[in-house]
Amino acid sequence: MVTPQIVERPAFRVAGRKAWISGPDNAIFGRFWVQCRAEGLFETFARLTGMRPGAQTGGTVLGVSRVEQDPAKRDFYYMIAVETEAEAEGLESYLVPAARWAVFSSRGLMPEALVQAEMHAFMEWLPASGYRHALAPEMEVYPPEEAGPGGEVSCEFWLPITEEGTPI
Repeated sequence: MVTPQIVERPAFRVAGRKAWISGPDNAIFGRFWVQCRAEGLFETFARLTGMRPGAQTGGTVLGVSRVEQDPAKRDFYYMIAVETEAEAEGLESYLVPAARWAVFSSRGLMPEALVQAEMHAFMEWLPASGYRHALAPEMEVYPPEEAGPGGEVSCEFWLPITEEGTPI
Protein backbone atom coordinates (compact mmCIF):
# COMPACT_ATOMS: atom_id res chain seq x y z
CA MET A 1 0.00 0.00 0.00
CA VAL A 2 1.14 3.50 -0.73
CA THR A 3 1.13 6.48 1.57
CA PRO A 4 -2.26 8.16 1.46
CA GLN A 5 -2.94 11.54 -0.06
CA ILE A 6 -4.12 14.06 2.56
CA VAL A 7 -6.97 16.24 1.27
CA GLU A 8 -9.19 18.90 2.82
CA ARG A 9 -12.69 19.43 1.50
CA PRO A 10 -15.46 21.89 2.31
CA ALA A 11 -18.87 20.59 3.31
CA PHE A 12 -20.82 19.06 0.42
CA ARG A 13 -24.20 17.42 -0.10
CA VAL A 14 -24.83 13.82 -1.08
CA ALA A 15 -28.09 12.11 -1.96
CA GLY A 16 -28.89 8.42 -2.03
CA ARG A 17 -30.32 5.59 0.04
CA LYS A 18 -29.31 4.48 3.49
CA ALA A 19 -29.34 1.26 5.48
CA TRP A 20 -28.69 0.61 9.16
CA ILE A 21 -25.51 -1.39 9.73
CA SER A 22 -25.50 -3.17 13.05
CA GLY A 23 -22.38 -4.94 14.11
CA PRO A 24 -19.56 -6.62 12.26
CA ASP A 25 -21.56 -8.41 9.53
CA ASN A 26 -19.79 -7.05 6.43
CA ALA A 27 -22.14 -9.01 4.17
CA ILE A 28 -24.84 -6.39 4.92
CA PHE A 29 -22.95 -3.91 2.73
CA GLY A 30 -22.91 -6.24 -0.26
CA ARG A 31 -26.58 -7.13 0.11
CA PHE A 32 -27.46 -3.44 0.26
CA TRP A 33 -25.52 -2.73 -2.97
CA VAL A 34 -27.32 -5.62 -4.70
CA GLN A 35 -30.71 -4.39 -3.44
CA CYS A 36 -30.04 -0.81 -4.62
CA ARG A 37 -28.97 -2.01 -8.07
CA ALA A 38 -32.09 -4.17 -8.37
CA GLU A 39 -34.34 -1.27 -7.32
CA GLY A 40 -32.90 1.05 -9.99
CA LEU A 41 -30.92 3.41 -7.75
CA PHE A 42 -28.06 3.67 -10.22
CA GLU A 43 -30.42 4.66 -13.02
CA THR A 44 -31.73 7.40 -10.69
CA PHE A 45 -28.15 8.52 -10.11
CA ALA A 46 -27.52 8.60 -13.86
CA ARG A 47 -30.54 10.85 -14.39
CA LEU A 48 -29.53 13.08 -11.49
CA THR A 49 -25.81 13.52 -12.20
CA GLY A 50 -25.14 12.00 -15.61
CA MET A 51 -22.63 9.90 -13.62
CA ARG A 52 -20.20 12.82 -13.78
CA PRO A 53 -17.51 12.80 -11.09
CA GLY A 54 -18.37 14.77 -7.98
CA ALA A 55 -16.59 18.10 -7.49
CA GLN A 56 -15.25 17.22 -4.03
CA THR A 57 -14.45 13.52 -4.30
CA GLY A 58 -14.02 12.85 -8.02
CA GLY A 59 -16.25 9.81 -7.58
CA THR A 60 -19.33 8.86 -9.53
CA VAL A 61 -20.74 6.80 -6.65
CA LEU A 62 -19.95 6.93 -2.95
CA GLY A 63 -20.38 4.63 0.01
CA VAL A 64 -20.76 6.85 3.10
CA SER A 65 -20.37 5.28 6.55
CA ARG A 66 -22.05 7.72 8.92
CA VAL A 67 -19.77 7.18 11.92
CA GLU A 68 -19.44 10.89 12.67
CA GLN A 69 -21.03 10.63 16.14
CA ASP A 70 -18.65 7.94 17.43
CA PRO A 71 -16.13 6.28 15.10
CA ALA A 72 -15.55 3.46 17.60
CA LYS A 73 -19.23 2.45 17.48
CA ARG A 74 -19.81 0.11 14.57
CA ASP A 75 -23.60 0.58 14.43
CA PHE A 76 -24.34 3.36 11.94
CA TYR A 77 -26.20 4.43 8.81
CA TYR A 78 -24.50 3.58 5.53
CA MET A 79 -25.44 5.44 2.36
CA ILE A 80 -24.94 4.65 -1.29
CA ALA A 81 -24.93 8.13 -2.73
CA VAL A 82 -23.75 10.69 -5.26
CA GLU A 83 -22.62 14.26 -4.78
CA THR A 84 -25.38 16.71 -5.65
CA GLU A 85 -25.95 20.45 -5.32
CA ALA A 86 -29.60 20.24 -4.30
CA GLU A 87 -32.16 18.01 -2.64
CA ALA A 88 -33.14 15.08 -4.85
CA GLU A 89 -36.74 13.88 -4.86
CA GLY A 90 -37.12 10.37 -3.48
CA LEU A 91 -33.57 10.25 -2.08
CA GLU A 92 -32.16 10.90 1.39
CA SER A 93 -29.83 13.90 1.64
CA TYR A 94 -26.85 14.27 3.93
CA LEU A 95 -24.41 17.13 4.33
CA VAL A 96 -20.88 15.74 4.57
CA PRO A 97 -19.05 18.10 6.92
CA ALA A 98 -15.90 19.96 5.98
CA ALA A 99 -12.98 17.76 6.97
CA ARG A 100 -9.49 16.50 6.27
CA TRP A 101 -9.20 12.98 4.91
CA ALA A 102 -6.42 10.50 4.33
CA VAL A 103 -7.23 8.97 0.93
CA PHE A 104 -6.10 5.40 0.34
CA SER A 105 -6.23 4.22 -3.29
CA SER A 106 -6.63 0.59 -4.22
CA ARG A 107 -7.28 -1.49 -7.32
CA GLY A 108 -8.63 -5.00 -7.52
CA LEU A 109 -11.79 -7.04 -7.19
CA MET A 110 -14.51 -5.66 -4.97
CA PRO A 111 -15.00 -5.82 -2.04
CA GLU A 112 -11.50 -7.22 -1.40
CA ALA A 113 -9.71 -4.12 -2.79
CA LEU A 114 -11.70 -1.83 -0.51
CA VAL A 115 -11.21 -4.05 2.55
CA GLN A 116 -7.46 -4.13 1.86
CA ALA A 117 -7.34 -0.30 1.77
CA GLU A 118 -9.37 -0.04 5.00
CA MET A 119 -7.24 -2.59 6.83
CA HIS A 120 -4.05 -0.79 5.81
CA ALA A 121 -5.53 2.54 6.92
CA PHE A 122 -6.64 1.34 10.36
CA MET A 123 -4.05 -1.30 11.22
CA GLU A 124 -0.84 0.12 9.77
CA TRP A 125 -1.06 3.76 8.77
CA LEU A 126 -3.28 5.42 11.41
CA PRO A 127 -1.44 4.15 14.53
CA ALA A 128 1.90 5.51 13.23
CA SER A 129 0.61 8.65 11.51
CA GLY A 130 0.22 11.28 14.24
CA TYR A 131 -3.47 11.49 13.35
CA ARG A 132 -6.64 10.02 14.82
CA HIS A 133 -10.11 9.40 13.42
CA ALA A 134 -12.08 12.67 13.17
CA LEU A 135 -15.80 13.06 13.81
CA ALA A 136 -16.80 12.78 10.15
CA PRO A 137 -17.99 9.94 7.94
CA GLU A 138 -15.72 7.37 6.34
CA MET A 139 -16.22 7.17 2.58
CA GLU A 140 -15.73 4.76 -0.27
CA VAL A 141 -15.16 6.68 -3.48
CA TYR A 142 -15.56 5.00 -6.86
CA PRO A 143 -14.02 6.99 -9.73
CA PRO A 144 -15.48 6.88 -13.24
CA GLU A 145 -14.03 3.93 -15.10
CA GLU A 146 -14.86 0.68 -16.72
CA ALA A 147 -13.87 -2.52 -14.95
CA GLY A 148 -10.53 -3.89 -16.13
CA PRO A 149 -9.57 -7.46 -16.99
CA GLY A 150 -11.12 -9.90 -14.56
CA GLY A 151 -13.45 -7.25 -13.15
CA GLU A 152 -10.79 -5.19 -11.36
CA VAL A 153 -11.81 -1.65 -10.40
CA SER A 154 -10.22 1.33 -8.70
CA CYS A 155 -11.57 2.58 -5.41
CA GLU A 156 -10.56 4.92 -2.64
CA PHE A 157 -11.10 4.72 1.10
CA TRP A 158 -11.42 8.18 2.69
CA LEU A 159 -10.57 8.17 6.39
CA PRO A 160 -11.46 11.42 8.21
CA ILE A 161 -8.52 12.56 10.31
CA THR A 162 -7.46 15.16 12.84
CA GLU A 163 -4.03 15.64 14.37
CA GLU A 164 -3.30 13.84 17.66
CA GLY A 165 -3.79 16.17 20.61
CA THR A 166 -6.27 18.38 18.72
CA PRO A 167 -9.74 18.68 20.24
CA ILE A 168 -12.22 16.71 18.17
